[in-house]
Amino acid sequence: MQDTLKILTILLSGAAVASIVFALYNWVVNNTALQKRFTQLVRQDRVPTDLSLSRTAGTHKVTAFIDILSKLSLPEKGWENSNAQLRFLRAGIRNKIVPQYYYAAKSLLTLVAPVVLVLFFYFTRPQISFQLAFFFVLLTAAVCYYLPEFLLHYITQKRIERMRNGLPDMIDLMVICTEAGMGLDAAIARISSEMARTNPDLAQEFYLSVLEMRAGATRIEALRNLALRSQLEDMADLVSMLVQADKFGTGLAESLRIQSDMMRSRRTQRAEELAAKIPVKMLLPLGLFLFPTLMLVLLGPAIIQIIETFSNQPVP
Repeated sequence: MQDTLKILTILLSGAAVASIVFALYNWVVNNTALQKRFTQLVRQDRVPTDLSLSRTAGTHKVTAFIDILSKLSLPEKGWENSNAQLRFLRAGIRNKIVPQYYYAAKSLLTLVAPVVLVLFFYFTRPQISFQLAFFFVLLTAAVCYYLPEFLLHYITQKRIERMRNGLPDMIDLMVICTEAGMGLDAAIARISSEMARTNPDLAQEFYLSVLEMRAGATRIEALRNLALRSQLEDMADLVSMLVQADKFGTGLAESLRIQSDMMRSRRTQRAEELAAKIPVKMLLPLGLFLFPTLMLVLLGPAIIQIIETFSNQPVP
């Protein structure tokens, strides 16, 4: 019986690891293919007419299994039009297959990891109490359920930081385009193609706004959707300024130049804030690792000599 349980543990662990690796591999491959395709389309300034079906055909082999797992963690019906889908858009994930892999990974981790932990306790720690084992199982299930959430949040924050750092440079290009006589729509399309290599995240967001305007959306709606997808305070300020300039007919180039100077000042202030936090963050490693080692090196020989001196004295 124990041999059978050991084999079952090995099989479950191997299946869990293989499924997670396969899901992450497809996620990365699909996102990489989508980014390459987007960069090519932005440079050519045209809408895609065909999609690569070779990779999609390979995913059909596990579609049924992925669907079953993803339904266990999917939000309520209509999540595609809710904040759950907006989180993937803010992370730069626009492939429709990726959310299924995401929720399937959540279900697989939540179901398999506690089972593996129970079998581990059964074979290696049979003397553990039921209450403690139950607590660890619940803790493992909770951690495995929220681990993809933390990963998605980390990806989103890194993308937001990249867009925040590259936004002043993009506004400078917009100033140059508007001063050269281009309209706002043409300027956005031009800078999205020019910055596809240096800052693909921002270029992708601006190019999506261009596609929305070409599809029939108004300029104000496209710009507000841009601010909603980017989740940037600087982007929201920029969109508000562009909307006001479009409504009241104010000078666009001068307004963009002032907005660029403000964003550069904010970027400098953020850098100074990070530099000011360094001494505080260094206190903990200095107090735990450097100071004890330094005191040991300086006072160690003296302490050894004192011990030898007192140990050689005759006992009264």
